[in-house]
Amino acid sequence: MQKINTKKLRPDTSLVKSKKRYFVGDAWLSDISVKLQIKGEKAYLANFNNGARTKVHYHQGGQILVVTRGQGMLVIYKKANINKDTVKIRKLSQTSLGEGDVAFIPKNTLHWHGALKGKNFTHIALNIFTEKAKEAETLWYESDFVSYATKIK
Repeated sequence: MQKINTKKLRPDTSLVKSKKRYFVGDAWLSDISVKLQIKGEKAYLANFNNGARTKVHYHQGGQILVVTRGQGMLVIYKKANINKDTVKIRKLSQTSLGEGDVAFIPKNTLHWHGALKGKNFTHIALNIFTEKAKEAETLWYESDFVSYATKIK
């Protein structure tokens, strides 16, 4: 058995650098699955400072968020493909998240999550593998949050 304490985790520098373009503001990640040698799913500790958030994205497998600290938000969008790199978006829901909350985001659901303005927010993200037991891809978008999102390449 392996054990870690999330309060003692610090940013994984190389991971943060490789994923920086997918976040707005001061955010960092720590790869829990590597530290615990988890093979069947991906688990991350995600920390968002002072209103930081993810960019709009979806996972080809579902995602579970377990809030460990602070106040955040999860925003879900409806998408319609315009072409292979652009989608038309419309906000479907907005949910406040606080310490102890657990949220499930179904696969292929366009969304973002992060801290409320002026607040900090930390969660554990459990990214569910696909039915074929492969790591699910995450597709990321730039967005004006009003009508369109363009795939980040």
